[in-house]
Amino acid sequence: MHFNPSGLMACAGGTYGLLAALGIVRISKNPDANEAWVRKFGPLLKILSPFVILFGLAGLIGLFN
Repeated sequence: MHFNPSGLMACAGGTYGLLAALGIVRISKNPDANEAWVRKFGPLLKILSPFVILFGLAGLIGLFN
């Protein structure tokens, strides 16, 4: 098994996207704009973010080398 640190970016981005979709991390300082963003992009990010995290983990362990 080969450790590849470039997968960390995908893991971090997927985690941030999931936390933003769940409303834990605020995207905007304006509460109304933040709520509108979560309503618009939240459902899609709740589905896609775990796949991005898995892709990053696969990159970390070197599956794509």
